[in-house]
Amino acid sequence: MQLLVGLFAVCLPALVLSDVITVQKCTDGTLPTVVDVPGCQSTPCDLPKGQDAKVLVDFTASKQLTVLRPEVRASFGGLTIPFVLPNDRQDACKWLIGAECPLSPQEDVTYVLQLPVLSSYPSLSLTVELKLLDQNNDIVTCFQLAANVV
Repeated sequence: MQLLVGLFAVCLPALVLSDVITVQKCTDGTLPTVVDVPGCQSTPCDLPKGQDAKVLVDFTASKQLTVLRPEVRASFGGLTIPFVLPNDRQDACKWLIGAECPLSPQEDVTYVLQLPVLSSYPSLSLTVELKLLDQNNDIVTCFQLAANVV
């Protein structure tokens, strides 16, 4: 019984502090197992200007992955435009937590997307789409997230 109470005491704060949110499926690709946006409990998530928006993406590799590349798009007002990440963020293998490429099949992985939200951006509602692509440009995982630039 004490073990059960101890586990509950340890796990409850982690569940309360977690910011796992519901995301939408892309046209192609599978959803990640979990998407966590710190500070956002439900969509649309606020993305403050002048800061990096942090998105933790948990997924399971379906095959060996030697390359992992993020592709981000922003959709608003009927337009969809590519969002070019800074050079140091274009290799998703460098932004994995507790793992590194190559990834093995069935390996559970967390990728950290650090999305710069510039002060010069207009305040607007948008949909952010993240695709992680492999060495063959196949989609590893993909999701869409409703957000507001504030």
